[in-house]
Amino acid sequence: MTAFGQTDTNDTAESDAEKDEASQSVVILDEIKVETTRLETRFRKTLSGDLLRRATGSAGDPLRGIARLPSVGTVNDFMGVLSIRGGAPGDNLYYFDRLPLGYPYHLLGIVSVVSSEVIGKVDVHPGGFGAEFGADSQAVIDIHSRPQKMESLGWLDGMLKPSFIYSEGFLSGALSLRENPAANVPNETDKKSIFHLSKDILLGDTQVFGRDADEKDRKSASTDQEFLENRALSGQGYWYAFGRLSYLEPFFELASRLVELEDLVREVPRFWSYQLKGVYKLNETHGIVVNAVTAYDASELYLGAREVHDSDLRGPAISENPFDVQGIHFYSRLLPRFRSILSFTRSFTENELAFGEEYYYRTAASVYALRNDFTYTTSSKNPDETVEFGYLLSSTPSTVISDGARRVEEGDPDYEFRIRHQLEKVYVTETRNLHRLEGYLQASRNLFNSDLLGTFGVRASFFNLTDNLSLQPRAQLHYSLPWQDASLNFSYGRYAQNPRLDQFVLGVPSNASLEQSLATHYVLELRQTLPFNTQMNIAGYYKTLQDLIIYNKDAKQYQNGQEGFVRGFEVSLEHDIFQNFNGWVAYAYTVSKRRDSPEEFHRFYTYNSPHVLTVATSYSATQELLLSVPLIDTFDISAKWQYQSGVLYAPLVGRTPFTNFRTKEKKWRPLYGEWKRTSPYHRLDLSLRFSLLGGLEDKGWELGLALEVWNVYNRNNILEVRYSPNFTKEEPVSQLPIIPFVAMTLEF
Repeated sequence: MTAFGQTDTNDTAESDAEKDEASQSVVILDEIKVETTRLETRFRKTLSGDLLRRATGSAGDPLRGIARLPSVGTVNDFMGVLSIRGGAPGDNLYYFDRLPLGYPYHLLGIVSVVSSEVIGKVDVHPGGFGAEFGADSQAVIDIHSRPQKMESLGWLDGMLKPSFIYSEGFLSGALSLRENPAANVPNETDKKSIFHLSKDILLGDTQVFGRDADEKDRKSASTDQEFLENRALSGQGYWYAFGRLSYLEPFFELASRLVELEDLVREVPRFWSYQLKGVYKLNETHGIVVNAVTAYDASELYLGAREVHDSDLRGPAISENPFDVQGIHFYSRLLPRFRSILSFTRSFTENELAFGEEYYYRTAASVYALRNDFTYTTSSKNPDETVEFGYLLSSTPSTVISDGARRVEEGDPDYEFRIRHQLEKVYVTETRNLHRLEGYLQASRNLFNSDLLGTFGVRASFFNLTDNLSLQPRAQLHYSLPWQDASLNFSYGRYAQNPRLDQFVLGVPSNASLEQSLATHYVLELRQTLPFNTQMNIAGYYKTLQDLIIYNKDAKQYQNGQEGFVRGFEVSLEHDIFQNFNGWVAYAYTVSKRRDSPEEFHRFYTYNSPHVLTVATSYSATQELLLSVPLIDTFDISAKWQYQSGVLYAPLVGRTPFTNFRTKEKKWRPLYGEWKRTSPYHRLDLSLRFSLLGGLEDKGWELGLALEVWNVYNRNNILEVRYSPNFTKEEPVSQLPIIPFVAMTLEF
């Protein structure tokens, strides 16, 4: 909050300030800033870009850094795809500055498409979120880029970040029709402008730096919106370009010595990506953002007898995954308390896999979408009292090509993905235009008193593939507890997920009567600021899952045959031990189960890890200490130790002989027992980061170095359990051993 005032020490009588403005002497008071911590009323967890860049054990990858949150974890050391509160990786929806990211990973999750160097913050909606999000999701990862500082931005700034695996480059510059990009602050010699500014703040009837005085405490959900309203003048903006290129040859040369990969990797995986963005404030009420993301990755492996048991699956396995998305977004302030964000986006996603004896699977989709979100603040006293509504229209030309193949199903120990009829591969090619229409309405207001805030809404969606209109109610209650900085939050939501086109058209015969899958979330959360700078969060959640789509091997088609539930709780504590030294501990207990058919019992979900304990600490050297050390400007050291339950696998209990009718090959068929877990997973990661200046600072250059060591004590964690060629024994496969990472950052 910022305030200005005026006084006349010689006049104590009441008068009209506007009438007497020209005759009274004006004394400009010093600016007074009052900062308070405002309790978050939305069911989201926000991680800053700086925190994600420094997250230990992530090598600077933002999506791996999100795993810092309790009940959020990566599938394994190699794959950074996220499982959130016992859900499937496919349940997550990703946005980057309102661009839908249909494929946010390279190489199935080794590294994410978005670099932490361009991120300002990430809002994680783990469940129970409001009606503003939908579109086939149970969790939302809303990524926002870092806005540039106009007062320090030149016409061309840059950053280079080489590492052993890939290199990144970042360029940015100002877009301005003004000679002086300084912040819009009042001129102290202009008494009239000071007077009107003071009056407007006191009366609250006009804009203050692009935002109403009665909304001065309201946080913008979007960094672009915050920049356009509060940081930029009309005719100002910025642009940036980011690029990344991999060179994994040294990594695979090292890995081939630690793990037997010589015969497995035929072509070293490769990937590249780039991002472009421009932000410009057109006038006092309108701004425009143009952005684009493009990514590509490819790999070729050779699967032998050790990797697959059936001879028709042996041979090269070739994967190729291009992705690109572009968008143009209009930010408008239609009325003092009425905002609109209009987005036109186009995205293309392709997944292609060829392997074995000409098995082939390809899906491709281009999504053309129009999304419009409106927010009206109904109260001049409480910025949390709002009415929100919007719509999403999309058209998606989609293609599915399959030569005897489909996606691998979760929970299948055989990883069977072949589709055959009468011993022959089933060939399918299908192209359709999918249409989606969604709309939502929700309102937030105080109930009974100012301590209780309620948000109630509904989201409606229509999908032409199912020809079904779905209504999804959402409700949230936020109660400020009597003691200081404490709140209790409850949320309820119903979420629909539509079937994919490949699930509609693959099968013998295919199933054209598939319906939506439904999930219902219940979340209760307590947030409390404790003494000695300690933050505590406790949350419990329960989810029911209905009509989940699963491939029925007996019927040889996809069906709405699976159901399940998720229940759990999470506790996290963050404590500032002393200046620049803090600690963090989190524990999550989650039970996620599925039942594949009414005749079967519930089983643990494959990616479920019931127990996860994370302990982390970090220290940043004080300026007093750094003054005694030459060349070093900043120095940070951090550590993270994580423990979690072992991975699920089906143990061998026997085998039985059989003859392959197609190849006449005599083989063994495995007999599995009840699923069980390997030994627990745990590892310690360390990180050192510092920036070097020397004589470069005066020239506008800065050099940074980062060293990370994963799995410091070289724990032999188990990735999965495979079986010998004749199913005589189990063969555990290890995750990453001790791995060092070194990265350098050069900014200019």
